[in-house]
Amino acid sequence: MISKIKYNLLFIKCLYTFILLIASLSGFSQLFSSTQNPPSVKFNQINSPQFQIIYPTPLALEAQRMANVLDSLVISVSKSLGHLPQPISIILQTQGVVANGFVQMAPRRSEFYTIPSQEFDTQDWLNSLAVHELRHVVQFDKLAPKLNAPFFEELKLALFGINLPAWFFEGDAVGIETVLTQSGRGRQPIFEMVLRTNELSGNHFSYSKNYFGSYKNLTPGYYPLGYFMTTKIRRDFGPLILDQTLERIKRLPIRPYNFSSSLKKYSGIGTQDLYRQTMKEMDSLWSNQLSKINSMNYQSENNIQKEPTSYLLPYALAEGGFVCLKNTLSETPSIVFIKNKVEKKLIRIGSQTEPNLNYAANKLVWDEYRADYRFQQRSYNVICIYDIQTKTFKQLTHKSRLFSPALSPDGKRIIAVKVSTENIFNLIEIDAATGEELKLHPNPSNFTLQTPSFDQKGKQIIVTAINNLGKTLLLYSCEDLSFKQLLPQDRQLLSRPIFFEQQIIYKAHYNGIDNIYGLDLATKKIHQITNATYGAFNPSVDEAKGLLFFNDYQANGHRVVSLNLSAAKASSDTSYINTFVNYFEPLKAQENTSNIFESTAKNHYQSKPYKDLNHLFYFHSLRLISESNANFSDEYNTGFDLVSDNKLNTLSTTLGYRFNNPLNKNEYKASFTYQKFYPQIAIDYENRARLSYVQILNGQKIPFQWRENYTSMSIKFPFFTNWLNKSLNAYYLSETYYISRYQLNLKPTGFITNLRFPLSHKFFVGLNSHTSKRDLAPKWGQNIAISFDHTPFEKRIVGTNFTLKSAFYFPGLFKNHSLQASLNTQNNSGAFSFNTDIPRANGYAYFTSANHLQNTLLLDYRFPICYPDLELGPLAYIKRIKGGFFTDFENLNEGGGLKSYGAELRADLNLLRYYLPNFDLGGKIIILNQNDSKNPIFEFSLNFSY
Repeated sequence: MISKIKYNLLFIKCLYTFILLIASLSGFSQLFSSTQNPPSVKFNQINSPQFQIIYPTPLALEAQRMANVLDSLVISVSKSLGHLPQPISIILQTQGVVANGFVQMAPRRSEFYTIPSQEFDTQDWLNSLAVHELRHVVQFDKLAPKLNAPFFEELKLALFGINLPAWFFEGDAVGIETVLTQSGRGRQPIFEMVLRTNELSGNHFSYSKNYFGSYKNLTPGYYPLGYFMTTKIRRDFGPLILDQTLERIKRLPIRPYNFSSSLKKYSGIGTQDLYRQTMKEMDSLWSNQLSKINSMNYQSENNIQKEPTSYLLPYALAEGGFVCLKNTLSETPSIVFIKNKVEKKLIRIGSQTEPNLNYAANKLVWDEYRADYRFQQRSYNVICIYDIQTKTFKQLTHKSRLFSPALSPDGKRIIAVKVSTENIFNLIEIDAATGEELKLHPNPSNFTLQTPSFDQKGKQIIVTAINNLGKTLLLYSCEDLSFKQLLPQDRQLLSRPIFFEQQIIYKAHYNGIDNIYGLDLATKKIHQITNATYGAFNPSVDEAKGLLFFNDYQANGHRVVSLNLSAAKASSDTSYINTFVNYFEPLKAQENTSNIFESTAKNHYQSKPYKDLNHLFYFHSLRLISESNANFSDEYNTGFDLVSDNKLNTLSTTLGYRFNNPLNKNEYKASFTYQKFYPQIAIDYENRARLSYVQILNGQKIPFQWRENYTSMSIKFPFFTNWLNKSLNAYYLSETYYISRYQLNLKPTGFITNLRFPLSHKFFVGLNSHTSKRDLAPKWGQNIAISFDHTPFEKRIVGTNFTLKSAFYFPGLFKNHSLQASLNTQNNSGAFSFNTDIPRANGYAYFTSANHLQNTLLLDYRFPICYPDLELGPLAYIKRIKGGFFTDFENLNEGGGLKSYGAELRADLNLLRYYLPNFDLGGKIIILNQNDSKNPIFEFSLNFSY
């Protein structure tokens, strides 16, 4: 028994060493949300054998339901991986407006964001989320079942990220949500649309390009790619293949290319072969599907761009032309007017949870995302309006949760979906001039409501409605607030219904591809209007001309096309065959169920308050540390941190030990960061060894050592806001510390043993425009940081330190080019005389510095060179190559000036087929403006980000 314990400890030590060699520990701690709810939100909890449900108090009924749902489905979700997960906390988050969910370790929890999107699936949102996220919990525990709190949750997260490619764990979860329910993304044509379009268009991209993405082409991402690859594994090799593959990884989790080699052992094929076989099979299935639908080619109303561009949600104007929402890789979203294929930009808009736009009476209305100024778990969705004639913009609502606004025909009223923090859905009418609430329409069954619109007279409203039985259309009367259901509930992705004459036009996928359909209100017959090859979306009607405008998806994005409705109705078909490729179908026999929600428990669980003070600490990980030594730059301290993060992210705690290798001393530290209320408070303590030198009479320097207790405290007041395509980020930080020194082996004259509370004040404000995918920096930006240090409580130690740092961004000569100017200054005296706290010129270590640095001016011009999408076997995938020039100055006002200039060449890439981190690899050549310097200087760097 003892030998087995020693073996396990040795194995864990070796594993930690391996992980330290190939990854950064900074990436292990909080890869997901570390944000807080406002303190006004009070939580309760429900505890069952498998789950702890933590939820805001108004959500009691939904929490009870989710406790029963989770307990009922855990065995079925776990079956094909052969492992029942350990208990986990599920946090229901109600304050945000973004549909999301995730599972994380360190701390072990899953968060369900309770609000669904406006284009969501055909079943209850939380039910769908429960299946998907619980599958991730099973994956985590299958791979490392014994690595848990209080020491090894970060290690479990690391093993998960190192061994399982993102396409596998997300594709597998999508497959489970599809097979075990009657909905799921594997049943949706839009989910596979990008991949299907690329393949049928002849864009047979490499595995790496489809997995890691591209700055040059539209690619599906790892969710659809993973769904088809994991489904093929199970289709071809049976129900045990995933269990066997992960079991082998678990037995030896530090094997290189572990997933691919384990898959090959049990299936005979590795990742690349699996990808090629999957794409070959899907090409055949999709080609066969295409042969059955007799699709049409439509004439584009917009110019086809070289780069991928989508012109979404088109609306015809009375004077001709149309407006739409433009999305592209090289620009932030904007609303444009197009006439005779000539494009004019009307206004750049801000972040949206999903694309939304509506037009009537020369007015444009849309919704935008707004972040909370401090508590990032809370966010809002507001209504914005733009008058085309007067060219004026107005934000109509503030701190609202309103979605998918649509104008009445006269432009005086707006209908939108209102979602409360209790997840109550209603249709709300507001005044288009003031934003005042006019009328609230009833929703007694609490359907999830989506994308409403007015009829031609503004007297009726059509809206999509969902519950766990499927989707339908509801027709509301604006006069008496009554409503009726137009269609039986179905597993169809109905979307964006509108009125035209005596019919409702909407998007559905009855024939297996997203198309536009019409519902005759008199006969209740449905007829197909479009017959797109890859997908048709977002219908709108030019009433005067009888033209249907819609989006026709192609490999280069969504284009705008039009169709004569009279001709389309004459040739429309009411009998259509569903050609969708149900690739998941063989897996239903493996799971032995087709609807996991058919029978769920009806237990009533005891609920009790979840008190923050009782759950301040959750120690989850022992983190190994190797960090540079304060006195010897080429030496390292080694040690560990015991890390605690509570599950609501209000307190982070670290208890640490370091061995100071050069001094052969032990060191201890503790830190606490409390973030429940508006200010963020941090307290740090260190007991550490220090070394310095003193000069004696003969000029010789001798070393001396001491220990010191260092205690610091800071308080930070953050602020954030965003509007249109701009964001403002600011904070004020005040910090102080106390140092007490002891155990001196030598006490030089004037040596200070106690340093009492010097004060540091920092203020930052940054106003920046949003960036597109291809941008290297904001197009416009102003960022200023000011700090001031002084010693008001010390009589023996005096001095001040003032610094100003800035970064200004300007557009370059061409698209996605950027010019950055950084002007920095410092003025220090006394105890701070030798501080250098502002950025230095490139190559400063190689030139003769001024006696006292006062200011710097750093000019930097950056630009993309190309997007090669180059796969270098299993070693690297290069997405972008970029370059830049720089010129740096120091002490401009004291006879200084140009210090260095040069150029850089860099590449954005993925290494060793890991989706994260993203690497930035490159080098620069630095030429110093000094005759006595050796020129040029070459520097190499490798940076990464998550």
